[in-house]
Amino acid sequence: MATPKRRKVETSEGSRPTFSQSVFVACASARISTGPGVPGVNPDAHAKWPIFHEDKTPIKHQSLLKEEVFPTADPEDMRSAKSGPQQFSTFRPTKSNSRKIAGGILELRLHDSERFLVLGSYGIRVADGEVTVAGASIRPSDGIKWVHAPHCHAIPVLRCTEETKLELHPHPQGASLRKLERLSPLFRSLWHEPELRLSKQAAKRHTYKIICTTDDAPKRALIQDLRSHPAWNKKLAGLTKTRQPDQPPLSVMLCGPKSSGKSTFGRILGNRLLTGAGQQTRNRKTPLSVVVLDLDPGQPEYTPAGTIALVQVREPNLGPSFTHIAAGEQHVSVVRCHSIASVSPASDPELYLECALDLYHRYQSTCKGLPLIINTPGWVLGTGLDLLTELASTIKPTEVIYMSEDGPKETVEGLQVACKGTFTLLPSQQSEFTSRTAAHLRSMQALAYFHTVGNPANKLIWDPTPLSSSPPLTVSYSGKNRGVLGIISYEYQPPADLLAETINGSMLCLVEAEDIKAFSRLAKESEGFLTAASGTDAMDVDSGALDLDGIVARTPEGIPYIPNSDAQTLDPRYSQTLGMVLLRGIDTKNGVLQILTPIPLERIEAAKAAGHHLVLIHGKLDSPGWAYTEDLYYQSFNSAEGDARDDTVEVMDEDTESDKSDEEPENLELAGDVSGTPWIEVLQGHEKRPVGSRVWRVRRDLGRAGPGAE
Repeated sequence: MATPKRRKVETSEGSRPTFSQSVFVACASARISTGPGVPGVNPDAHAKWPIFHEDKTPIKHQSLLKEEVFPTADPEDMRSAKSGPQQFSTFRPTKSNSRKIAGGILELRLHDSERFLVLGSYGIRVADGEVTVAGASIRPSDGIKWVHAPHCHAIPVLRCTEETKLELHPHPQGASLRKLERLSPLFRSLWHEPELRLSKQAAKRHTYKIICTTDDAPKRALIQDLRSHPAWNKKLAGLTKTRQPDQPPLSVMLCGPKSSGKSTFGRILGNRLLTGAGQQTRNRKTPLSVVVLDLDPGQPEYTPAGTIALVQVREPNLGPSFTHIAAGEQHVSVVRCHSIASVSPASDPELYLECALDLYHRYQSTCKGLPLIINTPGWVLGTGLDLLTELASTIKPTEVIYMSEDGPKETVEGLQVACKGTFTLLPSQQSEFTSRTAAHLRSMQALAYFHTVGNPANKLIWDPTPLSSSPPLTVSYSGKNRGVLGIISYEYQPPADLLAETINGSMLCLVEAEDIKAFSRLAKESEGFLTAASGTDAMDVDSGALDLDGIVARTPEGIPYIPNSDAQTLDPRYSQTLGMVLLRGIDTKNGVLQILTPIPLERIEAAKAAGHHLVLIHGKLDSPGWAYTEDLYYQSFNSAEGDARDDTVEVMDEDTESDKSDEEPENLELAGDVSGTPWIEVLQGHEKRPVGSRVWRVRRDLGRAGPGAE
């Protein structure tokens, strides 16, 4: 199929209403669709979404749709190989210990040491006794705690140590989260299967299911319960003991290879600290909040991928990252965030270290005295080890925990030398199978982030309609009072005549420059870099000595950008990241960028009102392929063929050496008709690929025991 030509998105002057005193305005078109045949939309009334791959080649439809299917062992075969169903719960609902009450609420009575799993989205209210889930202790005075538990992650176990009476409530946001499956197969088959006989109103209240055995689990789902190793429990008990007044506040730095359980351990630790797990109720002393210094740009917990952040958490974390990705929740606040414009610190280790230390200095100035949990990336060799040792020696945490007992030896020895406090080795989290890879989870996180909408109660809900149907914000890039100062490219500077094509259809970071000194490094190579006296160091530039107009250049389309051939960056001491934007199109006729973003408009206007400059950062973030195919999946989801298709995401063993990618089913009908959709192409068989080619996979066995392990 021939590649469709690029089309400019142009908006007439009269079709774009403006917000008062705002440079970000909503586009007047109520619904814009990239896919043909959407009811109520004239496909010729609006230009199609111009979408570009990073290297400007058409997105291969096959690679976008087939990546969700993995050639692995079938969970049904694994179950049948075992003798009988696997038991997950010691508690089983009966007429004597459970009853349904109004509003879809299930009331349960548990005896000593009973436990059970709940799949789905639900709330827990304890009427009498105490329940522990994911390290958090819930008591009658705590009200309702809300949980999201899909089976793509280990499912938290509900436990009690005494006679307990509790209620399970339907999650008010559970239905909107489940509806994201209309937009991507990655969100399908994550939850329990609702009963077909239920009415629509009853289905909204049916947001969870108790899993007693594997027979209760959804078809072809491999259920894993969240288990804490005995060595973890012993260490957690020591970390959560009440500290003496003369002791420094608790600060824990978590290190270890990828998939070793750093995030899981940190989440359990934070939940125990916030709820006083293991303490007697009358003697319970808990901090008002726990501070998380999330330094893993590949899989951050509360911010989009490609960023690191300092986050203040006031409530237990009882859900995967894609359920609380957007800032602005009532009990989660992002104190400060920095973008490295990449999912790995390897892109710019110096920038990564500067941003991490700036976040720690902000913790010292604004959150000192609160417990600090530091999560680090799984890069533990070479330059990655150098970064970890530099962080450990500078921050000086009271505890450094390495989440692997199998090395590598040089990493353990290096951290022991750098550690000024207690150093502990803990076993890795045992998890053989996963239904979503790290790349899949980043795509799910990004999709959920861009589909979040706020509500008066500061609770996250999700809009299950394609982004192409949402009116974009338009940002002026022409004139003196333009919305953004310019575009900055980290690491690689494309030619000026290709910049518009490079950034169109990609994710960018919206950064607020709080002081003009943030641009001092970028101004070195520009004639506009003027100092009060010759020889002044760039790091000590006076605020009035830098002419920003002199460092900004223009592309042939008139888009402002700051040349960066030396791969410089903004100074993180004088700038912070507000969030991510998706550049939907460029209207060259009116001189505006059309963007989609969940960042509150009030936050953007506040930055402009303070006289701060806004810039867009382009780097090496993942290509938003999920956004290009939303319309196609949305249109085909409720079709008769779609209902009959088997579109589940298979279970994958990341450590297997077998590769049967050439046996993967094509499954090309999953997204319906793609003809006429820009930048999507269907490939049949080995078309445009070498015959016999296979998908390469990287084994994640670093730090795990095996042949030749030290």
